[in-house]
Amino acid sequence: MIKNSKFYFISSIFLFSLGLLIGLFLWTGSVWADLEGYMFQPATHAKRTEFNLQCPTLITPSDFGIISIGIENSYDKDVRKVVRGYKSLGYVIYIASDETSLELKPGESEVVHWYIYPEDAAWDRFVLFRVNIISSRGVSLTTASCGVMLINVPFLKSNQFFLLALLLGTLLIGTGIYFMYKSSLLQGKKEFYFERLMLALTIILIIGSLLAYFDQWIVGGIILVAMYLFLVVIISHYLQKSDDKPQID
Repeated sequence: MIKNSKFYFISSIFLFSLGLLIGLFLWTGSVWADLEGYMFQPATHAKRTEFNLQCPTLITPSDFGIISIGIENSYDKDVRKVVRGYKSLGYVIYIASDETSLELKPGESEVVHWYIYPEDAAWDRFVLFRVNIISSRGVSLTTASCGVMLINVPFLKSNQFFLLALLLGTLLIGTGIYFMYKSSLLQGKKEFYFERLMLALTIILIIGSLLAYFDQWIVGGIILVAMYLFLVVIISHYLQKSDDKPQID
């Protein structure tokens, strides 16, 4: 029974750590990409646009992505909007741009989209994008930006890689927590300290990732920094308090 408890404990730490690393990789990459996108071709004196810029989280070498934005006329008179898109072309200093003019009647809307490719990624890491919108009514100049991770995984498309990483990370984390629970039961421990800690880390990971993926990358980034600090504290505490480690031998 003691040997089984040790096996479950070690396996739990290993599996949970792998799952957490997968989640942190996606979360960190998403925040980092949007940070780079924010600094790409900054628009002076422009306000953040009210329209939602839709960007993929990642692309792979065997795939492409589509960035889009829906433009709507919320006024009771005709509006002319000029939509200018900018994307990186392999390097930050090489930029592709295009311009679309829209004549919108009251209540009318239109979607503008752009294609991005793996070779567009600056530093072979992120595709950077910015859109500026010039309007004949309301705020004259608004802007939005994003970054898209390039994942160098051959033979997989972006949605396949993302789904695989999500499923694998979820399976590893769930199995890790279950194995820790089995280890505690075999040892007769009922405080479930490690299980509660794992659940707390998992909840933080989910919340931060969702914020980053739904365009709240600043808040997601702050939570990400706090997450890394929290992990450093946990590891340091565990190493310094090795005498308090569960006796499973």
